[in-house]
Amino acid sequence: MSDLYGHRENQNNERFDQLASTLRQFRTTVDDINSNVHQENSLLDTLNDGFGRLAYSVKRTSGELRNVMNRNQSLTRIVGLILLGFFVIWMLYKMRS
Repeated sequence: MSDLYGHRENQNNERFDQLASTLRQFRTTVDDINSNVHQENSLLDTLNDGFGRLAYSVKRTSGELRNVMNRNQSLTRIVGLILLGFFVIWMLYKMRS
């Protein structure tokens, strides 16, 4: 009878060791995932800050451009015509190629 209990005890110890090993693997995986999530959140925060600064710069620059265009309407027309001419020449070149 004691042999049977000893055998059962050994089986239980083996299963416990397997369970402990599986639990260690899960903890390692969870720690890796947690580390990756923190790194990606840091990257997203950095990107968010960068895009926020970019959006502010674009708004400021477009406001300044609007002010310049309103003050010098003749210059705006000349620049517009030059850009239109460049675009037409570029499209003709692309169609030819």
